[in-house]
Amino acid sequence: MKPKTLNYCPLIILLIVLSGFTVFAKSNEKEQIIKVSLQKRIPSELDEGAFMLVNEIQEWNSMETAIIICDMWDDHWCKGASGRVAEMAPLMNDIVSNAREKGVQIVHAPSDCMDYYEDHPARKSGKKYKLKGVEKKLGEGKLEYETDENWPFKISGGGCDDVPQCETRKAWTKQIETIEILEGDIITDSGVEAGSFFIKKEIKNVILLGVHTNMCVIGRSFGLRNMSRFGMNVVLMRDMTDTMYDSASWPFVSHFTGNSLMHEYIEKYVCPTMVSTDFTGEKQFRFKNDTRPVIAFIVAEGEYRANQKLPEFAHDLLIAKNVNCEFAIGKPVMKGEGRHNIENLQILNDADLAVLYIRRRALEPEKMTLIKNYVTMGKPVLGIRTASHAFDTKGNVRRENVGTVPAKGELSEFLSGWPEFDQEILGGNYHNHYGHLDEGTSVSIVPGMENHPLLVGVNQQGFVSSGSLYINKPLRSDNAQVLLLGTIPDQDAEPVFWLNENKYGKAIYTSLGHWEDWEVESFKNTMLNSVEYLLHSKSK
Repeated sequence: MKPKTLNYCPLIILLIVLSGFTVFAKSNEKEQIIKVSLQKRIPSELDEGAFMLVNEIQEWNSMETAIIICDMWDDHWCKGASGRVAEMAPLMNDIVSNAREKGVQIVHAPSDCMDYYEDHPARKSGKKYKLKGVEKKLGEGKLEYETDENWPFKISGGGCDDVPQCETRKAWTKQIETIEILEGDIITDSGVEAGSFFIKKEIKNVILLGVHTNMCVIGRSFGLRNMSRFGMNVVLMRDMTDTMYDSASWPFVSHFTGNSLMHEYIEKYVCPTMVSTDFTGEKQFRFKNDTRPVIAFIVAEGEYRANQKLPEFAHDLLIAKNVNCEFAIGKPVMKGEGRHNIENLQILNDADLAVLYIRRRALEPEKMTLIKNYVTMGKPVLGIRTASHAFDTKGNVRRENVGTVPAKGELSEFLSGWPEFDQEILGGNYHNHYGHLDEGTSVSIVPGMENHPLLVGVNQQGFVSSGSLYINKPLRSDNAQVLLLGTIPDQDAEPVFWLNENKYGKAIYTSLGHWEDWEVESFKNTMLNSVEYLLHSKSK
C-alpha cells in the first residue's frame, strides 16, 4: 500500500493567487484618482469667430498621469527670467512632491543639459525607449487649429523685460537644484524619449510646468504641441509658468499681462489649462512683482452668453486697465448634473473685485463660504443681470452625489443657497421680468445724475437694451443710488443700474447685460466705469 500523499495543488494555486494579488496591490499601492479642473476656450456655436470659456472636471488615474518640468534651469541669460524661475521653484517642488506621492510620473526636462546628467539613473531611465511610431508623429510649428493665428504679442531682445535688456548667452548647465530629482523620476529633453516612455507605461495625461510658455513649453519636442500630436491628454499648469515678453513691445502691457494673454491663446488653440490648487489645495501662485489688481469673474449662467461676453470684456480690461482677470466657471446650463458647482472659487482669496453673472445656483457650503467671506470683508461686488437671483434656487437643493466622505464630520445633505444676496448686498428687489419685446428696453439717465462718474461716456439721450425689463421696484436699500431707468410701453419705469452701500461695502448692480448690450458703447462704458470705480473704492 502506497503511503498516503497530500494534495498540494490547491494550496500551491492559492499561494500563487495570493502572491499575484500581493504583487498587483504593491504595484498599484500609490494609485489614486486625481480630480482636476480644466479651463479652455471653445468656438461659439452662436457667434462666428467668438469663443466661450468653459470648465471641465476630469478624474485621472494617478498612475496614468505625468508631469513634465520644462527648462527650469539653474540660470538664464535674462536676469528677470532667472529670478522668476527661482521664485516659482519652491512651490513647484512642493507640487511635484505631492504628485509623486500620489503615483504621478515626474519628468525633468532641462533642455541642452543631458551631458550633465549622463550617468544619472533618471537619465538612463529616460532614454530607455525610442519608438518609431512616436518619432513619426513628432512635428514642428503650429497645430492645425492655430495655423492662421498670430501670437497675442510681439517681442524684442528675446523677450527680456529688464532695462537695459540682457545680452543672450547660454547660462544654464542643469536644472535648478530647488526641484528634487528622486528615484523613479526620469530625465530627458527628447519628445521621442518622453512619448515612447509614456506609451510603454500607459500614461495618458500630461501636465506641463516650467518656462517659457511662448517658447519652450509650447514648442519643444516634449512640449504642448507635440504631446498633443502624440495623442496625450495634455494640460498647461498656468500658474506654474512664465513668458518671455517685454513690455516695450506691442501691445505694450506689463510682463504679467503678457503671461495672461499667452494663457488665453493656449486655451483657444492648443490645450486646456489648470492651476496648482488641484494638487496643493491652496490658492494659486502669483509672482511677487505682479501687483495688478485682481478681478474675479464668477460666471454660471446659460441664457445670456455670459461665458463668452465676460471673457471678451476681461480681455479688453487686460489690455486697457492692466488688471489680472481670473475666472471661476460653472456650467452654462439650467438643468442636469453639475449645474450646482462653480470651480476655482479660491481666486476670491486675493481678489480686489468680484464680478458676478450667476443664475440660481446652490453650492457646497465651503464654496459658498468663500463667497460670503469675500463680501463680509467689505470688498466690492459688480452684479450683472441674473446676479439678482444668483443664489436663489427657490428651495433646498440636494447634493447630486456625496463624493468622498470626510474622515471627520458629516456632509450636509443639502447644498447652500443665499436667497438674501439680492437684498443684503445688491439692495435689489427682483421679483420677475416683463416679456421680451422686439423694440427692447429704453434706457435713460436719472435726472440730476448726468455727471456721475459711473455715467462717463453714456449717451445723454439714452440708449436701447435688447433684454427684457426686470422688475425691481421698490429697491430694498435706503443707500441705493439709482443712475439709469428702463422703460417699456404701458409700464412704469424700473431701476436698471444703481450703486449700493451695503453694511459691508460697495456694490453696483445692473439688470442690463443681454449679449447684444455688450455691443452698445453706452452700456459697455457703464461696465468699464464700474470696474474703475469699484477698484478704487474703500471698504467700510
